[in-house]
Amino acid sequence: MKVLLFSLLLTTAAVHDFFVSILTIRHVPSTRTLDLTWRITAHDIEHALENVASLKLASANEHPEADSILNTYFHEHLKLVSNGKALDWIWVGKELDGETLYCYLQITGVDNLNGLTVSNTLLQDLFYEQQNLVHVEHEGSSTQSHTFTLGAEAYTFSW
Repeated sequence: MKVLLFSLLLTTAAVHDFFVSILTIRHVPSTRTLDLTWRITAHDIEHALENVASLKLASANEHPEADSILNTYFHEHLKLVSNGKALDWIWVGKELDGETLYCYLQITGVDNLNGLTVSNTLLQDLFYEQQNLVHVEHEGSSTQSHTFTLGAEAYTFSW
């Protein structure tokens, strides 16, 4: 019985073996915007923010300020700089697809991406093995990618 209980505890403690988020940044020259789509494991972000609030994402009991709480956390962990100027985004929304949370952000007034510097520490305050992939799509060029691990320096994308 003790072995069964111990096995059950180990199984529930290790929900998954990898910790990854994927942030895609698309430059849309016609609208002068950067459209950001962030894919995150929902229970990881809920766990990271449980000391702030019980989010209960996409449930009937979702916290009424879930979007604001997520956006505040993102501001703490994602820094974007272009031409020496910090970029700030507008929260567009979120949706849950199974265990994956998609968050949508937008930055206006961006003419080009050359020299975009990114720092992404999402969830690294909770999971030391967290990897944050960033893909930057620039019209007329191939997509560039960078992986941020714990302690990684900011990275500058240039074409």
